[in-house]
Amino acid sequence: MRRSARTTTSGITATLTAALAIGLALSGCAQSAPAGPSTPSATMAESTGTPSASPSGTGTTAPVTDDAGTVPAACTDLITPGEWDEAFASAPLNDPSVVGDPIAIPKSALTPVLQADGKPLYCVWREPQADISYLSIAVDTVDAATASTELEKLSADGYDCADQADGYQCQKVSKNEQYPVTDGDTYFTRGDIGIHIQQSNIETSGLLDDVVDHVFAA
Repeated sequence: MRRSARTTTSGITATLTAALAIGLALSGCAQSAPAGPSTPSATMAESTGTPSASPSGTGTTAPVTDDAGTVPAACTDLITPGEWDEAFASAPLNDPSVVGDPIAIPKSALTPVLQADGKPLYCVWREPQADISYLSIAVDTVDAATASTELEKLSADGYDCADQADGYQCQKVSKNEQYPVTDGDTYFTRGDIGIHIQQSNIETSGLLDDVVDHVFAA
């Protein structure tokens, strides 16, 4: 039986330390790979918790009964203004040289359960000249009946998946194959909304929670 809880920043920090054994400290976008290590939090934050945290956290947030969410009209409506400037939000948003024109939205684990009539929102914060540092957030309308089942398949690929107090989350934190930095990949689904946060060389404790608060605003 899955445990339902909202993860904590300390939980993801412990997971990063134990799993990667690299005390990396990410802080915003860089033009080239940093000389020292880094720790993502992309979500890597409380169920954002993200964006996110270790599914085995022990938060005490009461279960959410209202699953009504909305895909925001703009990327700036996903996060609290000014809160993430030092981490990633001061970098160019959806620069055509980075995301293409029109924007090319990559496939993800949620692609098989996307609703055909949904209006996706895809946002990428990245310096065009950066070698690796970036953060992206995708919000889509998904099939509520099958979204979490689809994400459960990620467990076979090394993701930590579990019910959260307000949805279902899967997250994988790993060392970048080319640079000495940490990558984070986090999925969250609740009702007919799916959220996907990817990040590299950027720490964002509490991001998923912030995004969820905006997507499921009362």
